[in-house]
Amino acid sequence: MTIHAYGVWVGLPTRYNAQTARDNDRSPHIYLRFRDDNDSNKEREAAINVKSLDRDSRLVFWKDENFSHSITTELEKLSLGFQLITQTLSTRFSRFNNPRFRLLGGDGDDDDNGTDNSDTVAIDGLDFIRTKSLLPGGLAAGLVVPFDVPAPQDDILREVEPVLQSAIEQGATTYIFGSSFGSGIHDIHMNQGSNPKFENGAGEDGALLIRYPSGTWTAVFIAFASQRIPTDDTTGVPLQGSRSLADILGQ
Repeated sequence: MTIHAYGVWVGLPTRYNAQTARDNDRSPHIYLRFRDDNDSNKEREAAINVKSLDRDSRLVFWKDENFSHSITTELEKLSLGFQLITQTLSTRFSRFNNPRFRLLGGDGDDDDNGTDNSDTVAIDGLDFIRTKSLLPGGLAAGLVVPFDVPAPQDDILREVEPVLQSAIEQGATTYIFGSSFGSGIHDIHMNQGSNPKFENGAGEDGALLIRYPSGTWTAVFIAFASQRIPTDDTTGVPLQGSRSLADILGQ
């Protein structure tokens, strides 16, 4: 595992703050606050990147407001809190199309990884390239969008904010894949194909999945336009001859 404390945090969204270019034009985020305990008002934080630090600062965005995938069946079994995902020994070094991972349930306490090994559930770590039928419409359906630009041009804030607002208003449950930093989670984006100075990992991509009381799901997937594929099946580092997502999508 190369992404620190990679897992999924199950929570109840309460509010969010979306940084604009005026707030932070270098490394802005949308900060989603959520609770992971029905008996407490304590809020956790999900930091969602909305701009890349690379020369090409755009993002690639996929959204499915009627998301259907086998992983949702397993996610519905999870309790509120952070759940650490670790590879099983049988798949640790194997090449995979849809890897099986062991998920250790946690209580969300403010420790290094938020787990106490209280439960074990079979679940897949997410991989934009290798997890079958994960991205809605496939890789080619990705929309390359800038950070904060004047209307009517589309940008990442106009894509993500309505999804978060709807989840809050309808009392949805969020399943946030990424890297825990104890009191919250970040790296909620593709975590492979980056410059080797950044962390890379195969089967450790971030995402935001939302389950509504009606039983329907919405999925949001974000990558940096500068990230490159294909990547190494173990390390997630871009292979020789790889191309950026922006180049592949022709946007």
